[in-house]
Amino acid sequence: MIHVLYLDDEEHNLTAFRAAFRRDFHVHVTTVPSEAVRMLQEFPIEVVISDQKMPDISGVEFFEMIMADHPDPVRMLLTGHADIDAVIDAINKGRIYKYISKPWNEAELKRLVEEAAELYRARVRSSQLNRSYSENLLLLRNTLHQIQSECTAHPDLPEEQRALWGDALKRAISWIENPEAPF
Repeated sequence: MIHVLYLDDEEHNLTAFRAAFRRDFHVHVTTVPSEAVRMLQEFPIEVVISDQKMPDISGVEFFEMIMADHPDPVRMLLTGHADIDAVIDAINKGRIYKYISKPWNEAELKRLVEEAAELYRARVRSSQLNRSYSENLLLLRNTLHQIQSECTAHPDLPEEQRALWGDALKRAISWIENPEAPF
């Protein structure tokens, strides 16, 4: 099940959200931004929804605050106010996925949360693949360096063959270090 965190200063909105989606998602709700941060640390939150207009912090400010420590959860801004500046800030500063108007359409919001969770999973998978590729390329580079050293130092290999192998290995290592370079 998808873990969704919803931050809103209006308790009745949180109650309505929990009632509407408790069968579909793991719903985490709070009116307190610091409690939302604690929930992000404690639970595997995939989607974060925040109200824009709150007394102590705006939704955009909350998203900016959590960005460094929690970059992967997909952020959606929910508001009853059509404020174009808030929309622009949300996109540019808070890097939101969607801007949703109150009152929400239950079916539409459910679909958006499911899409956001798919995006979250894709981001996490991409990060894992990038880490794996980086680790594997480093291992490959080191192995090729070792082969290159052994090849160029091998006394029974003809000079022409050593130069040919050495050049090929040098190009492969260079390409690993700079993938945009031609092979």
